[in-house]
Amino acid sequence: MKYIVHEDGAFDILGRSILLRGCYPAINGRALRPVRVEAAKTEITYVLPQGSVRLSFKMEADRLSVDCTAAGLRGIHDLAPLGNAAVEGAESVFVQGFGMEGPSGIFALTEKVPVSHGLTALCSGESILLAYTEDHRRYSAGFRVKTCEGLFDESVSFSGGFNLEGTAGDEVTVPSLYIEESAGLAQSLRHCAERIAGAMQARHVQPPAFFWSSWYHAYETMDKAALEEVLAGIKAEDIPLQYIEVDAGYTPHLGDWLTPNHRWPGGLQKAAEMILDAGFQPGIWVAPFIVGDRSRLYGEHPDWVLHGPDGKPVVQLRCYTEPKLWGNSDCDYYVLDTSHPDALRYIENVFRTLRSWGFSLFKTDFMLWNMHDTSAVRRHDPTLTSVEILRKTIAVIRNAIGEESYLLGCIAPFMPFIGYADGMRLAGDCGAQWAEPYGPVNMLRELPCDNYFNHVFWQNDPDAMLLRDFDTNLKPREARSLALLQALSGGVVSTSDPVHRLGDDRKRLLRLTQPGKKAVSPELPQLDRDRRELMLTHRLPQGNLLFVMNPTDAPLTVFYRLSELFGDEIWYQYRYDWDEDGVVSTKDDTFAGTLLPHDSVLVFVTREPLREKPSNLWRW
Repeated sequence: MKYIVHEDGAFDILGRSILLRGCYPAINGRALRPVRVEAAKTEITYVLPQGSVRLSFKMEADRLSVDCTAAGLRGIHDLAPLGNAAVEGAESVFVQGFGMEGPSGIFALTEKVPVSHGLTALCSGESILLAYTEDHRRYSAGFRVKTCEGLFDESVSFSGGFNLEGTAGDEVTVPSLYIEESAGLAQSLRHCAERIAGAMQARHVQPPAFFWSSWYHAYETMDKAALEEVLAGIKAEDIPLQYIEVDAGYTPHLGDWLTPNHRWPGGLQKAAEMILDAGFQPGIWVAPFIVGDRSRLYGEHPDWVLHGPDGKPVVQLRCYTEPKLWGNSDCDYYVLDTSHPDALRYIENVFRTLRSWGFSLFKTDFMLWNMHDTSAVRRHDPTLTSVEILRKTIAVIRNAIGEESYLLGCIAPFMPFIGYADGMRLAGDCGAQWAEPYGPVNMLRELPCDNYFNHVFWQNDPDAMLLRDFDTNLKPREARSLALLQALSGGVVSTSDPVHRLGDDRKRLLRLTQPGKKAVSPELPQLDRDRRELMLTHRLPQGNLLFVMNPTDAPLTVFYRLSELFGDEIWYQYRYDWDEDGVVSTKDDTFAGTLLPHDSVLVFVTREPLREKPSNLWRW
């Protein structure tokens, strides 16, 4: 790969098969109009009527860094060092969503492509051209691929830069942008994630999480009596869960986190003691940025919430009809402005108190509520971007709960959370049904696309497994497929089911999916291929795992050669049988079968035939 600087200030980035021609920096979506350009081999200075922009280039092996400084300019909202380059040679682009629910995925250049956040990858049949930044501490980085209609033809343009949110002063230097050429999409994304994780000091201190959450069965009706029953049931079944998490519904108004409602006599400290006495670690749900309009917090401190340009509180969510959210009486939900030092101290006290009561897993939810563009609202401190405010808030939370506690992000932006989170929810809530809303469609899209940063940024959380054979619209094969997919994704494993009420087959499924002690991430050999099935593999010391799922609404026939997936060996395969206890391993390099809609197959691939039916995915 190489770059070429032109006298007029444009520059080209030339890979082996993918080219970006005519790159030119832009401010607020418009290309610069300099009065003079000073172009050299490694630097370009664009002299504007007021101020200047300087780009610096550095080539190391197959990676180009582009540094950008703007001086003497005011009113910069967004700054794109790579603006409106003409794309040649690429066929598709990988898009990373901003946070939970994405959208992430691979898009043809002929489609309407959403903005990619933090990184992107242009793809051809021969190579991958990555674009990313390693530093996500202050600004959101975005990349856009856009089809432009000319008078007689169409072209594809590429831009990459940063949202400054109007906070820049007389001089601003944005983080370095990197362009890197490699081969293989999955490997390239993993490599990119490792660079980002190193720069952002990602955490890797917690074993894979295995916990129970109150949300996906009891929802906001969870109470002290139900907790007692759940704890007794889990102990009786001897399920080695680490954490028991009390989710939303424990407080009369959101924002008054330390005040329990009538369902929790004795308060949250008593609940934590019950969990500890049962031999588990207590977990708690908190949404730091949500403030209910009838909360004591808002009543006493209305100046702590985010306000709009009209001076009125920003209403993020309205709930004027049934059902009332979380069982609360609040009608308007506001956003806590933690750029206010007193509001930040309030959040610090909430988490420090919860930690002192014994809680050690903290599910921080609705973190995206903070991500209002500073230029579009009235903050207490208008010099800070939403990214800076979020990271200051998470840093305070992490300090309050300690390094030993598990911090799980939910409805959160991904990149700014790196360095603080132990786990991160990837997709929208999955309820006890396949149909939308609250079906698995979003999870089925996001899980494979976000696999590349599992155990690199944090442990990915695909959402709770719903194993129950009661209170559900899921068919048995659908419940099995989703549970196996979630467990084999290698991240967080959780459930909300009353374990003691499960049928024997569902209890076996729970034990089968229990995570091991070591971090594992699957391979997705078909990530960059247009396939209807979802297939992932694991290479383990004792053998290999092949999982194939049919997410479609029609029967699907699949065919693979095991030697192509796992290497040229003589393989035995055992297709896990849910009905029979015996094990029959067959010697065959080919795997073929037809899967019913929403069904799946789990195959143990070994060098010697299995003698005993595995009771756990990781220990056999």
